[in-house]
Amino acid sequence: MKVIETLFNKVKFPSMVITLGYFDGIHLGHQRLISTTKKIAEKRHIKSGVFTFKTHPLSIIDPQKAPKLLLSDHKKIKIIESLGIDYMIYPDFTIDIMNEDPEKFVKHILVEKLNARHIVVGFNYRFGYKGVGTPDTLIKLGQKYNFDVTVINPVKIKNQIVSSTLIRDLIRKGEVELAKSYLGRAFSISGTVISGKGLGKKISIPTANIDIDDKIIIPSFGVYYTRVLVCGKKFNAITNVGNNPTFSNHPVRIESYLFEFDKEIYGEKIEIFFLKKIRQEMKFNSVKELVSQIKKDIKLVQKSLIFKQ
Repeated sequence: MKVIETLFNKVKFPSMVITLGYFDGIHLGHQRLISTTKKIAEKRHIKSGVFTFKTHPLSIIDPQKAPKLLLSDHKKIKIIESLGIDYMIYPDFTIDIMNEDPEKFVKHILVEKLNARHIVVGFNYRFGYKGVGTPDTLIKLGQKYNFDVTVINPVKIKNQIVSSTLIRDLIRKGEVELAKSYLGRAFSISGTVISGKGLGKKISIPTANIDIDDKIIIPSFGVYYTRVLVCGKKFNAITNVGNNPTFSNHPVRIESYLFEFDKEIYGEKIEIFFLKKIRQEMKFNSVKELVSQIKKDIKLVQKSLIFKQ
């Protein structure tokens, strides 16, 4: 897959079927858009493309309302590539794009620049100045500029429309199992392993702490059953998200205890897949009580069916 990060280049694009959207999370609804784009491209014997943005539009339009994201840039690119797309057009969302007249955006960028011959969008897609452009706008402009338009109906699970907003809400509540059913995969967070306060080693339960990207949403504070990808292999783990209230002045951390793992991995990039919330974060009266509870958490996961999934 070719990733194009600016619209101001001399790349000559082939004829393409392009899907449009921000694609935060690349959930089941987004996957329907992308798979439809790929199928149409294969049928028409032309290339497939995803047009999205590095920056969430609300970060420019109304920064205070800009949401925490479900995916890092790296993960978004990786997932879209795995879905078999030929081109990913991935510029920053700018004030100029925000103020662009819908017809000019379609004519100058989608048609003349990106050579779009077919455009795929979701039922609620909006574009152009103040979001006045709609799927109906695209259909009318398609007739004028000679491209086809496919509008995808909402994807529903148990009568609930799949959306990034819904998934973010579930993750904030710690409902990671339910979030998985809408994402089509377990929610995950990646980060580099950094040194902590060394408390885990002192209590013989060493943990891997990761740096936290403040743009990415984190689950509600608590202890989770997770799997951790490190050095190309996944390990069962328990992960604590929170500020460890048993100890004072402890920063918010995401720290994981990996089962059957004893290597030093400072500086390594790991990915944590959240599968089930075990309990809320708790404050203990002593380190001894904390250690006892962590051991109970570990035994609970080891004995449960989720460990065998």
